[in-house]
Amino acid sequence: MLPVPPTPSLRSSFAWTFAGNGVYAAGQWAILSLFAKLGSGEMLGEYALAIAITAPVVMLSHLNLRSVLATDIAGKHPFGDYLAVRLGATACGLAAIGILGFATGGSASMAIVILAAGIAQSAENISDIYYGAMQRRERMDRIARSMMARAAVSAVALGAVLAATRNIVPSMIALAGARVAVLLIYDRRAGSAGEQLARSGLRAQLAILRTALPLGIVLMLISLSTNLPRYAIERRMGARALGAFAAAASFMTSGNTVINALGQSATPRLARYFAERSRARFLRLALQLMAIALALGASGVAAAALMGATILRILYRSEYAPYAPLLTEVMAAAVPAYVAGILGYVITSVRAFDAQLPLFCMVTASCGIAAWLLIPRFGLAGAPMALAAAACVQIAGEVAILTRAFHRPKAA
Repeated sequence: MLPVPPTPSLRSSFAWTFAGNGVYAAGQWAILSLFAKLGSGEMLGEYALAIAITAPVVMLSHLNLRSVLATDIAGKHPFGDYLAVRLGATACGLAAIGILGFATGGSASMAIVILAAGIAQSAENISDIYYGAMQRRERMDRIARSMMARAAVSAVALGAVLAATRNIVPSMIALAGARVAVLLIYDRRAGSAGEQLARSGLRAQLAILRTALPLGIVLMLISLSTNLPRYAIERRMGARALGAFAAAASFMTSGNTVINALGQSATPRLARYFAERSRARFLRLALQLMAIALALGASGVAAAALMGATILRILYRSEYAPYAPLLTEVMAAAVPAYVAGILGYVITSVRAFDAQLPLFCMVTASCGIAAWLLIPRFGLAGAPMALAAAACVQIAGEVAILTRAFHRPKAA
């Protein structure tokens, strides 16, 4: 059993996590805004496409090891084993991205953009396993400081190079360099402090991989669900339309920072309640999280309906203001998506890992079918419809998984 340090309050953990995720979301917004203001609609679309192509591969290599580590309350495996698995999986993922970038049939510059996006996300992947060590000890303050630094350094580096060159290729290389710098300078030191860096050996690492692989596939499927509408938009409507959708969808993504803050802060507490068989406290906390998710989604819809055009004009350019109705539709789709996101953390806290794979196969299939049916008929408005349909399927499955988890025998 791991030694138990003084536990910060859940309110303190949430405050730090919200601050870190909030600043990080602002940094992501800044990157989109910089491409829109200093570049062009096509450049913004190219960036969105690069992220959409690389994200599923990165998520597969991610393996959701952070959640596996954070919920390993008994300390079954040392941190060194988790780190070894993450490094190996990330290296394989980055190699696949390199091949994918040059095999997509696009230009050489687009291939470099895809590879740079892969390097940037791979650096975040490695930072994330250090976050898992901090999260297990509920040191969300350290995670928040890292996320703030990464957001600021990334936006400044990309913005400076983009302003000087007006070229996406060196700008993406600068972004990747900034992410790697934060990993090496801060995350590696802060995350490994107090952890066992020794490795148990290949057998233990394979055991971790067997546990986490279903979650890696789940994360890949979640990423595919998010990006399938983007693939359909780019194929049928072009990079500029994809850039417009990415601009609107960034607001939904920003709300996910709150969802992630809630889920990441509460996961260790939920895992402890479940391990103690404290069903009342577990359900009370889960319901509180879902209520906040609903309130957040409703607030987003109201803000988009009342101020959508103004917000798009200020953050991007005036040419994006006509997409205000799309912004409202995206935020309406965010309501079930936020609830589904919270439930995802809840079922992960009970370590219901294997059950998530068939669920997200259904979620991804439903999103893909909806996207390919609705986007040709409704244009950009079909994308949020597809996302909402997938979120509803996800909620139904997560409730079923959670119900079954509470009826497992105690020995399980």
